[in-house]
Amino acid sequence: MKKVMTVLAAAIFLGACHCTKCTTTPNRSNTCVKAACQCKHHHKAGCKCPKCQKEGCFKKAEKPLPPPPPPAPKPAPKVSDDAALATVANVQQKADTTVLSFKEPINFAYNSDKIATDSLNQIKKTAEVLKKYPNNTVRVAGYTDSLGNPDYNVDLSQRRAKAVAMELVNNGVAAENVSFIGYGAQNPVATNKTREGRAANRRVELEVKNK
Repeated sequence: MKKVMTVLAAAIFLGACHCTKCTTTPNRSNTCVKAACQCKHHHKAGCKCPKCQKEGCFKKAEKPLPPPPPPAPKPAPKVSDDAALATVANVQQKADTTVLSFKEPINFAYNSDKIATDSLNQIKKTAEVLKKYPNNTVRVAGYTDSLGNPDYNVDLSQRRAKAVAMELVNNGVAAENVSFIGYGAQNPVATNKTREGRAANRRVELEVKNK
């Protein structure tokens, strides 16, 4: 009888849960798979060990979710979309170049590259917009009508373009982003047979591009 009782007691003892000194256990199907549980002995599913119950001993380890993708970069702002620019210039897109034509012509003294006082404010307003876009280059293009010597007209248009370019720089546009060119009577926007047409052709335009 004693022998039977001894066997029963041993069976009860072995079937009980006793978590003592915890250590990492192998990842088996009938074993605690959660490192936090670290039971010294192997448990079967349904084990009542308080440590196992608390830590979710028999739940399969889940792989961490991958991090979310980074947000798409916002498109760089375009000078052509700047509302402030519309107050002083008409905007036209030509391939990769944004052409700005002043709504009020930039006037000069007769046969001179000296900018008329009443045109300085337009250039200043334009510079306020352009200097917000340091990744853009600005080329000032000067034009004349068809009257007079063609070579002289090219030289005059270039000197006038330079004067406007310098005024942009004086108002804060980075000098390394500004250049100028004179086209003379090329690319007319109106007929040269009338006074009004010739006045329209005597103009300054800005050609804006990304670096």
